[in-house]
Amino acid sequence: MTVIRLTRKQLYDEIWEISAAGTAKKYDIPYSQFLKQIKEANIPIPPSGYWTKISFGKPVEKTALKKPFDKVVSLVKEVSLPKGEKPEPGSDPNKKLSDQQEKVRQLSVSSTVVQEQQVPDETHKVDVVAELFQEPETIKQWGQTYNVYDRETLYKEVWAAPVTEVAKKYKVSDVAIHKVCKSLEIPTPSQGYWAKLRAGKPVAKTPLPQSTKTAKKIGAQTGYTPPSETNQNVLEFLGDEDRAVVMAVASQILLPDENERMHSKIIAHRKVIAEWKKQENRNANDKWRPRNTPAPPFLANTISNTSIPRACRIIDALIKAMEPLGCKLTDNLEFAVNGETVCVSFSESQDKINHIPTKEENRQLLEYEEKRRKYSYASRPQISKYDYQYNGRLCLKINNQKSFRDCKAYQLEDRLGDMMLELYAAAEGLRQQRLAREEAERKRQEDARREEERRKRYNTEVDRTLALANIADDYDTACKIRRYISAYKVAHLDEDISEWQEWANAKADWYDPTISREDELLGKRDHAKAKDEKTPKHSGYWW
Repeated sequence: MTVIRLTRKQLYDEIWEISAAGTAKKYDIPYSQFLKQIKEANIPIPPSGYWTKISFGKPVEKTALKKPFDKVVSLVKEVSLPKGEKPEPGSDPNKKLSDQQEKVRQLSVSSTVVQEQQVPDETHKVDVVAELFQEPETIKQWGQTYNVYDRETLYKEVWAAPVTEVAKKYKVSDVAIHKVCKSLEIPTPSQGYWAKLRAGKPVAKTPLPQSTKTAKKIGAQTGYTPPSETNQNVLEFLGDEDRAVVMAVASQILLPDENERMHSKIIAHRKVIAEWKKQENRNANDKWRPRNTPAPPFLANTISNTSIPRACRIIDALIKAMEPLGCKLTDNLEFAVNGETVCVSFSESQDKINHIPTKEENRQLLEYEEKRRKYSYASRPQISKYDYQYNGRLCLKINNQKSFRDCKAYQLEDRLGDMMLELYAAAEGLRQQRLAREEAERKRQEDARREEERRKRYNTEVDRTLALANIADDYDTACKIRRYISAYKVAHLDEDISEWQEWANAKADWYDPTISREDELLGKRDHAKAKDEKTPKHSGYWW
């Protein structure tokens, strides 16, 4: 068991400086154990969204620490021996305890020193954020305003806030900031940096390397274009923090270098395409082409071979930016966003050019001309007048709805951020459609259940009503028999009908549902059945 002693004020300052997760990692204490002990010490921690607001330069409220400030808090890290491991024989527990106490004392002293060293860092961070919202250095020439980009200043700014926020200061687009950073050899946060920072995970800051190039650069102010209302509305289904993170990541998507290794799913799919094309070439040379050929894989027959690497790089850039946010790429290069599968498709424009006849086509034309001079029924060979050739201009469709295409104003690679936002919007649209289908199916099943229940109740009521009528018919028959017995008895006073009367009364009791007497030969009568089902019938050999 390891014990670390710090004052409440020291812990409070560290938690609000590097986050609770960062402090727990600093002292090598499991996060759950650390939070439990901080809660017992009544030390407030930053609420959800605190670090995201700071990264975007938004105002935040810091919960004050209540007294006593100097009360010592003992942070305990429970350390258990590995399973099956036993203490060394002859070891002195008291000696180990004293060694641990000495380590705790040294750690307490060192933590105080670390705390003192972190104070300038906090001041430095505040200075950087303050610089971010100061007016940049500018010069004016020929009626145009130009920004003066300082290498060290810009390096601090892009690591203190997302590039989109830095672009606002310089009144340019985020793409322009990325280009300036590249020309000045300034490293920028990698994809997923701000998402990890928001989640309290450790992040690495790339130091500013030495450069032989100039430390300053001049660039024109093109005017900052804030995110359009359309984009804001596209992501309105997300929470404020999630929307801010997605917008920040979308604004910083860059196309990976040509030599950079692509996503494993893309590499595997390109192998599938290559194998399919080999099989197609074999089938084309085969006289007996199989009928049931497999469907072509994604990208195999919709764009030219030279455009496939470009399409794969676009997909690679999107998934590498979105994967830290929980998105995935399927084997068919479909995007799994927020639990929904969004498909993308590529197509390539074609130029219409005059067809140049081949040697075989020229031979067919010569044969046609010769036959036409001899015979009137010669038919001209069917030769295309035009050919259609891929020109490299791609079009990307998301979920077969929203499309992006190469044009004079921009290339697909310039719209990566918009594509990412549209993938999220398409996923939300699919989710709404799925929920609507599920709700419609639920209503259909509920209506069917109610209809089935009503049908069963109706049929039960019909059966009961018919049974009641059948029972009443039996009762009428029994009453008729008894009246007949009385009338027959009056008409035959001089005869002995006692035996017949007994038999007739027994049959009346057999018909009577209130008595339901069982007959020796006819058995027990089922009064509820229909008349033709319960009428006594002669017995034969076959029934």
